[in-house]
Amino acid sequence: MIALSDLDDPNPISGMPYRMAASLRAQGIEIVPLPAQKHAQTGRSLFRRAVDRAMWIHKKRTPMWVKRAIDTTLPFIPRSAALRRARSLSACAQSNLEQALARGTRIDALFGCCISSALYSLRTDLPVIYFSDATSPVLQSTYPVLALRGRSYRDALREVEHQALQCVDVAVFAAPSTQYSAIHDFGVPEECTRVVPMGAHVYPSDPGSIVAPTDAPTRDSCELLIVAADPVRKRVDLATETAEILRSRGIRATLHVVGPGTPRSRASGAVDSVGPLRLSDRNDRVRHQKLLADCHLQLLPSLGEAFGIAPAESAHFARPSIVADAGGLPFVVLDGQTGVVMPIDADPSAWADAVERIVEQPESYRAMSSRALERAREKLSWDAWGRDLRAIIEAEISNHRPA
Repeated sequence: MIALSDLDDPNPISGMPYRMAASLRAQGIEIVPLPAQKHAQTGRSLFRRAVDRAMWIHKKRTPMWVKRAIDTTLPFIPRSAALRRARSLSACAQSNLEQALARGTRIDALFGCCISSALYSLRTDLPVIYFSDATSPVLQSTYPVLALRGRSYRDALREVEHQALQCVDVAVFAAPSTQYSAIHDFGVPEECTRVVPMGAHVYPSDPGSIVAPTDAPTRDSCELLIVAADPVRKRVDLATETAEILRSRGIRATLHVVGPGTPRSRASGAVDSVGPLRLSDRNDRVRHQKLLADCHLQLLPSLGEAFGIAPAESAHFARPSIVADAGGLPFVVLDGQTGVVMPIDADPSAWADAVERIVEQPESYRAMSSRALERAREKLSWDAWGRDLRAIIEAEISNHRPA
């Protein structure tokens, strides 16, 4: 498994490499880690690590207007940097692959999550199975910070990804919207693509204790949840105003905000500001589980979302979600079945209308609760993901013919 992070660390890249490695191991697949980051190799000097850390901090703290100015006036710089990084990651993965094979390690296939840079110049006769929840065009439409970068930078990302996808035997994506982008933006043959939804990061400590349908919200008790590490993109203020409108209509609604929140949400009487919760912290995980179990609905009015793990987490607690029609969200939440999908331009009043309709139709809520739990267990779990990926990997190994 080619990896850009430690496969035993649940935090990097939204926890995807960690969860995927664990899921494949649970399916009986032996994982041989092939780090693509130089600092993951032994013998890395402290000085080199310190330099890399300093460069990372500089990159993170450089103002966006400076980056955009460089992209526009000196377009060769971002392209050169992107290609240099891709070559470096590829060379590292290639070296680790060759060393593993030289030691006599049996490797039947290569797999990786979000590793287009590491595949850029990698050469192998082994079958390559690639997974991602997004393509670079999807990322640029999902994250405003990327959309603000200059064209030369965005083109460089597409160039690296296009080159990487040429050596992929099967490209697996978390949602149909990303699969569509791979086919139409990069020319990946449709027959070489698959869609396999991801699982949740937070599950009930005792899944058997979750029974559907769960209690429906009422006018006296309507607990709402939003999980938003990026409060601007996920529109925490829109969710805050939704809760305030519901209160003005006589519905005792409380919005629990997991994440940093915004000045408005922290000042609102309709909001419980929970703050950030870390997956690796046991106390944070227990608190997150309690919120998922106690909140009647999860709101996610995100402007862009490649997949949408947060609504999948609520579904495992038999709780429906109301989400925006953005990216993979309509795939995670089935409109009218496991929740409600709102138009991307719907205002807070329309969101409040959607919540109020659910409050006034408890039987509809109970039906969505049951369907949400059923879909979560059948499709939106890492066990289901692992079974599907194992079948894809085995079929590709069986059918693969070296170039």
